Amino acid sequence: MAINIFRIAPPGSRLGRAPKNEGERAALRNCQQDQNRDNYAMTTSHTHANASPGASAGHDMSAMLAANERALKISSWLTGIYFFIELGLGYLSGSVAVLSDAFHTFSAVGGVLLALVAGRIAAKAADRYRTFGSVRAEIIGALLNGLFLFAMAAFILYMGVVRLMNPVEVEYGLMLLAAAGGLITEVISLRLLFKGQRGNLNMKGAFWHVMQTFVGSLIIIVAAVVVYFTGFVAIDPILGIAFGLVLFWASWSITRDAINVLMETVPGDVDVEMVEDALTTIPGVQEIHHVHAWALTSGKTLFSAHVLVDKSADTEAVLHKAHTELRERFGFYFSTLQVEAGCPNYHDAPEIDFADPRHSRDGGAAKPET
Repeated sequence: MAINIFRIAPPGSRLGRAPKNEGERAALRNCQQDQNRDNYAMTTSHTHANASPGASAGHDMSAMLAANERALKISSWLTGIYFFIELGLGYLSGSVAVLSDAFHTFSAVGGVLLALVAGRIAAKAADRYRTFGSVRAEIIGALLNGLFLFAMAAFILYMGVVRLMNPVEVEYGLMLLAAAGGLITEVISLRLLFKGQRGNLNMKGAFWHVMQTFVGSLIIIVAAVVVYFTGFVAIDPILGIAFGLVLFWASWSITRDAINVLMETVPGDVDVEMVEDALTTIPGVQEIHHVHAWALTSGKTLFSAHVLVDKSADTEAVLHKAHTELRERFGFYFSTLQVEAGCPNYHDAPEIDFADPRHSRDGGAAKPET
């Protein structure tokens, strides 16, 4: 992880102008060395504690993306092929239950393909039109998948209530055959998707789409066995309604988290006030303002702040300490600090500056001396 920190430019220097004297040339060489160190850190360090020394974060990320894409491709093929098999079984048997489960499988195919497309878009590199890249496509994919799951949960509940009020006779032999075949493909897909869905909302949406078909297959098997031995046909819609409620919970969890990322709320694992306190305890720091913490996408938290320092403070020491705190203690993927001896834009946009002392309960503090 690298932390991008704005540094105070050498006196009299301007971006894009060639240095006029040896002093400016030396200052620019120092800045270039700092930038080279940052670039090296970006390609070698990693925020996870279990990363091996010297491992490339870029390579790890590429390997993770490749593994996720492979899992999504295999899962989409498995569920897609089995959808047509199950659809055929339902058509031949006239079983509404099998046909219903076939369309549950089709919804899983759609969810997995949606996650695959979103992942492909998210992998595109940053450019001058999208300076953060397209990683937010994963969050948009997760949001759509969450809404898709919500619709499927509503459909399952509706079908459960209809079946409960109007029981139907079905061929449970074909139900067992369809469910058993589905379990094979679903177990393989769930195993492939399980690792990637931890910490990735897009993969989590695909995982839960396959999970709904897996549980649907289990429900068919349980219902068939119960009806065979007891004749209690209501077990099928009762189990379906119970799982529909679970699916509602999963869809709400995914949708809520995706909306939070899109709204750029503070990630749940970040205590922004603790970060603020840690930075203000650095020797030479008077206070910080314009503090912002948000997630670019799953697992990539960003941080920015303006840091007011004493005029006699060692700014390089402040930057080094802040760099270490933000990277190692709080695990930020990327951060930007603006170090100031004065506050030229202290009064700018106070409505988006929760750390502004003027927001304190005692009525606010006066502007720091410049």
